Amino acid sequence: MHKSSFTQAHDLICRMFHALPAPRPQAPQAACAPDRIAFYAAMQVHALPCPRVAALFNCAGCAIDGVRMLYSAAEARRYLRDAAVYPLQFVPVSDDGGAEIFSAISYEKGSDAAVLGNGTLIALADLVQLLDLPCARGYLLQELPSPHSLGGLRVTVAMPAHGPHIVRASWKLAGADADIPLPLWKATSRLVLAGAALFPSVDKQHWEIALCQRGPLAMGMSAAHALPF
Repeated sequence: MHKSSFTQAHDLICRMFHALPAPRPQAPQAACAPDRIAFYAAMQVHALPCPRVAALFNCAGCAIDGVRMLYSAAEARRYLRDAAVYPLQFVPVSDDGGAEIFSAISYEKGSDAAVLGNGTLIALADLVQLLDLPCARGYLLQELPSPHSLGGLRVTVAMPAHGPHIVRASWKLAGADADIPLPLWKATSRLVLAGAALFPSVDKQHWEIALCQRGPLAMGMSAAHALPF
């Protein structure tokens, strides 16, 4: 039977569509951990122990209650020279662009320079340039806790429907398989479980815990699919 041009075109289109594979459903995106300002703000609001944040540099539109804001390089330099309490840790708001965490142990007035954690002397003007990286989205200037000799703990938490539970804990420097007792474990587990419950959308969490004289401190949290803080 003769088919009209319209019918032939319609049949061709139908055959083309039937030949195409069905589109795959999009895989659900894993929830991201909060940036560091959101993390510390949440910990502070719920009175969970974490390092004291002394100042925020170049953090447009972000704030933590009671924390000083530094809006320019000149203001940051004055703060580091006249008001900062050392040792300090400098923590980027975001590590997506490769900005680094580093520390300053003390300030040398005669040379207007800071001593970095590795012992290097750096002029304050050059230190502030390190903070002014767009990829960092700003920096937190925070207390640098005295670390345990094994570098603190990394604790992995799962978040099932019935609430968080700890999957694993290990020394950061000794390695995951080191058979070394974990001091302050009761306080650490309480801190981690209480903190994990604040971020229920992140179903697997890595927590970085510093063990200090005053107890465990939460240094940061990352999602399991991301690099830990």
